[in-house]
Amino acid sequence: MVIEEISHIDEVIEPLCDVLIDGVGSGASIGYTAPLEREQAYRYWQSIQAEISAGYKKLIVARKNAEILGCVQLSFCMKDNGLHRAEVEKLIVHRSMRGRGIGKQLMSFLENCAEKNDRSLLVLDTKVGDTASFLYRKLGYIEVGEIPYFAKDSNGAFEPTVYFYKKLEYIK
Repeated sequence: MVIEEISHIDEVIEPLCDVLIDGVGSGASIGYTAPLEREQAYRYWQSIQAEISAGYKKLIVARKNAEILGCVQLSFCMKDNGLHRAEVEKLIVHRSMRGRGIGKQLMSFLENCAEKNDRSLLVLDTKVGDTASFLYRKLGYIEVGEIPYFAKDSNGAFEPTVYFYKKLEYIK
């Protein structure tokens, strides 16, 4: 398995769609409700390419040959007073590959990428009680609070979200 940054989504868009659809289907808190149609997943990944090309975002994947096992995004704050921070977005590990340390490896790579890009503060949010929240705590992310009624699940019920942050050792 290789963890790497992807600059051109077109080369891996089909397996990225697979992992996004699987993540949504397994209840991950990643901005979509199930069932996610392939065309919608395809459009999502195409929209991310523009942000990558503009330098606002990094896409990191765990891959074995042509198969994407998981991915995560690092989205840079571009506000003048926030150039030291970035947001962790859409950590997804295919449900068949969970429990093998892939999420931890993706996050480690992401944190190194943040430091290389002069970002010393990471923020993220996830559904309260989501499996990912336990990983974030293990990795040293600090929970700062919950917001009720934040997002709807696939059944239309409102769910709260929880926010985390991590101050990286690197300080500029």
